[in-house]
Amino acid sequence: MSEQSGGPASPDAAPSSNPGHENKRDRRNRNNNRNNNPRITTFIGDPSIEFLKGYVYDVGPKSKDQFSTTTERIGQYIQGNGSFKKGGGDFINAFNPNDLRFEDIPDPTVPEDTKDIVKIEIWKLQQKEAHARRNDRQDVINAAYSIVRKQCSEALWNRVESHKRYAIVQANMDVIELLKLIRNALYTGATTRNSCVSTQDALIKLFTFKQSKPMQNADYLKKFKELTELVAFHGTIIGIEDARVNEILKTVANNTNMPTPEEIQLAKDKAQEQFFAILLIQQADKVRFRQLIADLENSFIMGEDCYPKTITKAYEILVNYKKFTPQAHDPNEHGVSYYTPTNAESTQHNTNSNDSNNNTRDNRTQSGRGNQGSGRGGPGSGRGGRGGARGAGRGTGNGGRGARDGETHLLQQDDGANNAPNANNDNSNAPHTP
Repeated sequence: MSEQSGGPASPDAAPSSNPGHENKRDRRNRNNNRNNNPRITTFIGDPSIEFLKGYVYDVGPKSKDQFSTTTERIGQYIQGNGSFKKGGGDFINAFNPNDLRFEDIPDPTVPEDTKDIVKIEIWKLQQKEAHARRNDRQDVINAAYSIVRKQCSEALWNRVESHKRYAIVQANMDVIELLKLIRNALYTGATTRNSCVSTQDALIKLFTFKQSKPMQNADYLKKFKELTELVAFHGTIIGIEDARVNEILKTVANNTNMPTPEEIQLAKDKAQEQFFAILLIQQADKVRFRQLIADLENSFIMGEDCYPKTITKAYEILVNYKKFTPQAHDPNEHGVSYYTPTNAESTQHNTNSNDSNNNTRDNRTQSGRGNQGSGRGGPGSGRGGRGGARGAGRGTGNGGRGARDGETHLLQQDDGANNAPNANNDNSNAPHTP
C-alpha cells in the first residue's frame, strides 16, 4: 500500500522493460487457469437428490440409452424413500422402461349373500383399503411427476411441452404418460412432426435395429422392448394378420365359427406376441446366433415348428443356446477301424514281400536287358539280331561296355555262320563292325 493510503510503504516495483511481453504472459496465465478450472455446464438433474445425480433425461448421442437407466433409478428412489412408504411400493414395477404402467387396484367383489353381516363387513373393509391405496398412490404420483420433471433438461422439456398431448398429461399429472412423452421425444427427436412421419420413423427404428456383437442379451432385450413400446405409443398395431389370428383362434376359441370378442382379442395378443418373439430371434447377433436361426428354419421345413411363441421364451433361447463347435476327427475314437497284424503275421508278410520284390527286380532286369540288346543289334543287320538276350543293353548309357558286349556277340555270330550252311548270303557279306 502507498503512504497516502495510510498503510506501510512497499518497495517500488522495477519498471518492465517489455510491457507487451508482460501482457502476453498474463493472458497465458489466465488461459491456463481457465483450463485447469473449467466451468461445469453438464446437466445433472435435481442437485438436492444425491441418489439421482447424473441420472437425467437430456438430448445427446447417449440420450436413448439414458432413458432406461434414469427411469429405473427414479423408481428405485421412490420405492426406497421413507416418505413414500405407503404408495411407493408399486413404482419399481411401474417404472419398468419395458412396461410403463401401474397395476390396477380393483374394488372387492360384493358378496352374493347380502344378509351375511360378517361377509358384508369384510367387503366394506376391503373396499376401504382399496380406496386408501389408490389415494396413496396418487399422492406419490404427484410427487413423482415433479421428480421426473426436474430430471429433464430444458432442451428436452421444450420438446415435451410442444407435444399435442402434453396439456392433458399435465392436467392429470399422469407420470406414466409423461415418461412416454419423454421417450418419444428422445427417440424421434421432435414432438411436432406429422403423425405419419413419426409412425414410420418408429417402425423403421424397430425393423432396422440389430443386436451388435458386443451387446449383451439383457441390453438387447431392453432396447428391443423400448422400440416396440414406441411403436405402440403411436397407435400402430403390427403382427396381427388375419390368417395368423384365425389360426390361433382354432386353439383358443370354443366355437371357431362364432368366437367371442374376448377370444378374438386373446388371439390377436398371442399373434402379436409371437410376431415380436420371432423378430427378436431374427435380429439377434448373426455371429453368435446364425446357426440357431438356421436350425429353426430347417426344423420348420421338416414339419416341426420350433419358433418361440412369447418374447420371454425367445429370450430364454438366446440366453441358453449352445453354439455348435466342430471337433477334430480322432480315428481311435470312431470312424474307420484299422487291422493290426500280430508279430508272426507281420514277419511272414515281410518275407513274402521281399521275395516278391526280388522276383520283380529280376524279371524287370532280364526283360529290360533283352529289349536293349535287341535294339543294339539293329545296326548289325541280320547277324546282329542274333545277339540274344544279352546284347548291348547297356550300350546306350555306357558306350564302352556296350562295345565289348557287341564285339563278343559278333564273334559268336561269325562262328554260327560258318557252322550253318543255310546262312543268308546277304548277312554274311555285311561289313564287320569292331
